[in-house]
Amino acid sequence: MYNKDYNATVVSSDAYASTNCGHECDAAVISADTLPGAEIYNWKGGDVKIPKVLTEFIVQIDSESVIRLNEPTYEIKRIEKQVFLTQCRYIPPTDKVFIEGYIRKNIEYAAKTCSKGSGIGGSIKDTTVHIPFKVYAKVDFKCNKPHILPNPPSLVARYFDEKIMGKNFREADRSNVEIFNEPVYCELEWSAVFDADIDKKGTPIDGFKNEEVFQEFTDKSVVYLCMKLLQKQQMCWPEHGPHGSHGPCKDDTPYKEDGKKEFDSIESPWNLPITDYTQKK
Repeated sequence: MYNKDYNATVVSSDAYASTNCGHECDAAVISADTLPGAEIYNWKGGDVKIPKVLTEFIVQIDSESVIRLNEPTYEIKRIEKQVFLTQCRYIPPTDKVFIEGYIRKNIEYAAKTCSKGSGIGGSIKDTTVHIPFKVYAKVDFKCNKPHILPNPPSLVARYFDEKIMGKNFREADRSNVEIFNEPVYCELEWSAVFDADIDKKGTPIDGFKNEEVFQEFTDKSVVYLCMKLLQKQQMCWPEHGPHGSHGPCKDDTPYKEDGKKEFDSIESPWNLPITDYTQKK
């Protein structure tokens, strides 16, 4: 049955979009740029970048300390010893390494509770102490020196001002080069601790010959640390390097195929990157 109250209206798609879409049709390209190409300069590197062992050495550290236990004891049963490093810092170009750490000692001892007749009674207790040490050592790198380059000094170029017959204060050219070196770091291969524990303030136990009770003792330790110094470096495989060496790649000719010299080192603190306009003859 036909309904007289229903009236259909036909509108265009543009009119419908302008009246009904609202913010649903706000899509647009805000901006568009075509980026220019950046010039690239060759830089000599290597096949891989891996940690290289610069030197390996054993350092001897002598330590003496006085240790106080929680309770008086008449016998030390066992001492477990471990070495931990808290600092290992190489200072270029002195070839010196600053080493800092501690010896962790867990001491098991017999605490005296009673003595009567021909017997001494007690209980097994333990105390853990950290004995610090701090030394420096000079190492021998031989032919494996770290690759560390300092930053060249900042440079300023000034210009002559004809009006004031002197330096132009309003114009200057400046250069600043910053080099990011790979740090030299340490690894601990093994450690060994040899020590002596000496009681100097013992009190004799009545009725027991050669038995005494003490709470403090002197610890004398000789520590040996086998350590490595390493640095991440770009290396060549033996067949690619000169004379089969494992060092950084060095080509026999300093020129590329197009005749321009490759940028393989920071030879000038001013022009960076360096371009050589002398063509290979």
